Amino acid sequence: MTPRTARAFLLLLMFAALSRPAAGAPPSSSRPLTNEDVVRLVMTGTAEKDILSVIESRTVDFDLSTDMIEELRQAGVHARIIEAMRRRQAAMPKAAAPSPTATPAPGRTGTLLLEFTDEAADKTPSAHSAIALKSLPKGMRRRGGVEVGLMTDMALAVLCITSDHVPDHWDTRSPLEGAPRHELLLFRPQSATDKVKGHEVLYLDHQPSYEIPVPEGPHNIVVAAAGKQAGPGTWRLLESDGARVNILPGRTTRLKLLARSQVKGSSMVGFTVDSEWKIVGVEVLEGDASGAAATGTPDVEARP
Repeated sequence: MTPRTARAFLLLLMFAALSRPAAGAPPSSSRPLTNEDVVRLVMTGTAEKDILSVIESRTVDFDLSTDMIEELRQAGVHARIIEAMRRRQAAMPKAAAPSPTATPAPGRTGTLLLEFTDEAADKTPSAHSAIALKSLPKGMRRRGGVEVGLMTDMALAVLCITSDHVPDHWDTRSPLEGAPRHELLLFRPQSATDKVKGHEVLYLDHQPSYEIPVPEGPHNIVVAAAGKQAGPGTWRLLESDGARVNILPGRTTRLKLLARSQVKGSSMVGFTVDSEWKIVGVEVLEGDASGAAATGTPDVEARP
């Protein structure tokens, strides 16, 4: 359900609720409780404690994406109810973890070939990848003044953020938190450790290239390095860049990514992580990976 459709549906519920009795009956227990059921209970004047009781006692299938949370608030659903929805949704049995490479939908497909360029003067593995700290030196900060958190693992993620490609309940199908709405095309955890200026760091231990089957048509692709946070164990994007690509059936579209990282500074002035993660070329190959190609320019609008 798109945000616009959801907004229209919630407004319809609000108008419909005005013609109902003040105290609405709980929805049938024969199916999972949904966002619409909770809105209906709120709009029919059901007491908050009764709504909380219904949520805790039922199986649920809530959509708690950022857009839908805002829709719930606009429909008058209070924070305590939304938090109860979060807890109950988290307690439901989890779906099987996504495979490293998602299976494309039926239909004609092409191949997205992701290649890392090897242009760093420093040839150590961490220098041409994304890095994160395994231990946190005092005062170490990232670009923009954001403090670096400790990471226990890193992963390569490839997302499609084209709005009509994003599946329902997309956030339950992806391990990434805080990412834009997306369809997960590739998620490959793989990291190694290195010593940089005396600090132990993790780096994304990526392959030189990856081949990903993708349905034909235009896609807004985001390539990202994700880090698994120490403590909560959540995966969050550390570096990302995007481009608009057109996948042709039976053809290969090559996307070139430049990745560089280094730790700068000293113990006296402090240390910073200087990194570059940028898509530098998109091209459709005429034949195999060695064939001639016409190079296009990445579409910056695809960036998250």
